[in-house]
Amino acid sequence: MTVSGGRAWWRICALLLVLLSAAGLALAARGESSDPTVASVNGVEIRQSEVRKALSAAGIANPTPEVERSAIHALIQQELLVQEAYKAELEKSAEVKAAVAEATRRILANAALQQELGRRKLTDEELQRRYEQAIATLPKREYRLRHIVTGTRSEAAVVLDRLRKGSNFSILARRSLDKATGDRGGEVGWQSAQGLPTSALALVEKLQRGQIGGPILSGAGWEVIQLLESRPVKVPTFAEAKPQLQQQLQQETAQQLVQQLAASARIEAFLMPAPGEPVAATGH
Repeated sequence: MTVSGGRAWWRICALLLVLLSAAGLALAARGESSDPTVASVNGVEIRQSEVRKALSAAGIANPTPEVERSAIHALIQQELLVQEAYKAELEKSAEVKAAVAEATRRILANAALQQELGRRKLTDEELQRRYEQAIATLPKREYRLRHIVTGTRSEAAVVLDRLRKGSNFSILARRSLDKATGDRGGEVGWQSAQGLPTSALALVEKLQRGQIGGPILSGAGWEVIQLLESRPVKVPTFAEAKPQLQQQLQQETAQQLVQQLAASARIEAFLMPAPGEPVAATGH
């Protein structure tokens, strides 16, 4: 097979080759009549299923013919390198053996998880229940705020007094300890009730639009807060939330599997002390 193309073409191929190598692809079995050969390198066939897997690993769902050809060239490059590695007997090196062993462990661990997820079928009824539980805990409103952070309560009280007497909020915010918001007039942006410290939420819920309150103590320091506006929280539909709910339940299933395995296993962890910590005595 003759391969041709410009520099840009081969840059695409080289990029795909890197993606293929990083992905640790498990390629389909060769020799199936329903899986046509798309290339051959020194007699080693590359099949259509391998191209599809390569594109999927690269995050390409709907490839154009040009992208498919690039994937084929990337697989050709990969096969050339693999053959060169075998010619040099690199598979016998300690580094390669260690890498293969580590890759095998990752593949087997993932296979065990996938097997468990396959047994644990998620129904729409279960997802709907989880959706309703999540919606019930969502905050009802979110708030657009700006603040000024000081080091002491007395400093915050002075700032609050100056603001109430008509000082410009944006100008005073330039001296805020929160430099990220100070450069934009103290603007914090939209915050949900879940994202606010308890002290800030208690204050904000009492403010009317445009009002300034404080001082309150938070993890950032002593704050003076202004409520710019508020609005109801947009609740996602079941269809919008479904992918995230599926992912959450799959993560829970994985955690449950590991916990079950750990409960019936004999586990010994030999941890080194953190830097600077003394080594604990182990005998009497």
